[in-house]
Amino acid sequence: MTTAFLAESMRARGHRVAEGENAPITGGAADSRLTQPGELFAAFRGERLDGNDFTDEALEQGAPAVVCERAPRGDWPGRTVAVVEDTRTAMAELGRDWLRQCDVRVAGITGTVGKTTAKELTAAALSARLPTHHSPGNLNSREGLPLALMSLREDHEVSVLEMAMDSEGEIAELCAIAEPSVGAVLNIGATHLEKLGSMEAIEREKLSLPRSLPREGTAVVNVDDARIAPVVDELACEVVGFGASEAARLRRGDVRDLGLEGSAFGVRYEGKQADVRLHVPGAHLAEGALAAIGIQLALGVGLTEAAEAVSGAEIDGRLQMRHSAGGARILDDTYNASPASVAGALELLRGLGGRRIALLGEMAELGERSVEEHRRIGAVAAGCCDVLVAAGEACRAVAEEARAAGLGESHWFATKDEAAAFAASLAGDGDHILLKASRGQAFEELIPMLEGRA
Repeated sequence: MTTAFLAESMRARGHRVAEGENAPITGGAADSRLTQPGELFAAFRGERLDGNDFTDEALEQGAPAVVCERAPRGDWPGRTVAVVEDTRTAMAELGRDWLRQCDVRVAGITGTVGKTTAKELTAAALSARLPTHHSPGNLNSREGLPLALMSLREDHEVSVLEMAMDSEGEIAELCAIAEPSVGAVLNIGATHLEKLGSMEAIEREKLSLPRSLPREGTAVVNVDDARIAPVVDELACEVVGFGASEAARLRRGDVRDLGLEGSAFGVRYEGKQADVRLHVPGAHLAEGALAAIGIQLALGVGLTEAAEAVSGAEIDGRLQMRHSAGGARILDDTYNASPASVAGALELLRGLGGRRIALLGEMAELGERSVEEHRRIGAVAAGCCDVLVAAGEACRAVAEEARAAGLGESHWFATKDEAAAFAASLAGDGDHILLKASRGQAFEELIPMLEGRA
């Protein structure tokens, strides 16, 4: 994109634009402190901060353009400033205009767990044969997705976009911006229940992606998920159902869990077979690999080539490996936590050597199902670790249930610091510590203590 395109798009919709010299826009940012030279700054109004207060700072950082609701305080000759009524609406319009200008095929990916891994696998696999764009990081929301499109180029042929939600109607809005021709749904589980109120509401949100697809599009959906399977019969578009059951058109065999080395499984589609060797730890991430294959099939890639591309994909997973001074391995999976992702991480821990220690914190936004889901994770933990260390009031239920299920080494602490100190005192050479909690718990702050640096 260029600032000239931005100015033309904004003016066509009646916004006030002060146009500077034409310059390339290489990405988008909503945090003035993190804005890089060449990135457009979008001044969104948040619950605590108003981005319109920081437009001058973003311009000082090298933003060639800003989209804002109030003009910057300073004088910025040469820069392009679009003053709009609502930044979210204007950015959605700009993102859609730019997508249409680039004329790319869009693949959208949603699900409760594994979206980012599936997106990265899909983009890495497709880029082996097509110029491929994908949403960076977690730019997957009403604000984030338009920012992700700022790095799209006209020479791209496909864009792989992650679509998340934490409120009603969000995924439908993202689809209205991106207009995907391929849509993948990995799974539907408990998350954001406090905001959406019920599993049925979450189901409606996730399934709005395949329901938004055009008749000539393709839905790539997990037919092993009981909340997803019923949508297949109502879709007018092509459907590639994936899973391990006989109902799956893209069907996988048993997954061999290779621990920290990844996993392996066979796949079948339309009478053909191929092998997949996934290099990201966690057997539960096979869903994301199947979705990545299914999206490629929808875009005209053959099964063998699609499986080989996924097998050859090198991506950075959310789980990071660290080491303690005493020789223990720390499985840093602190990015976020839902019941499904915690269960998957515990299954990974179960297959590892040494003493297996699970240091767990609260899973947020579960609403009325919070106690039930935390107890369920306690039962899973009892079969997957040697020592459970749970932190925070919500996790008292985790420790209680694990103990009731027969795990003698089940411990609860009121604070995460106390819990981490206890876990660090146990871990020795060859042991493994899993660190997992929702983002708001800030469990990454415990890593120096576990590593022996604090």
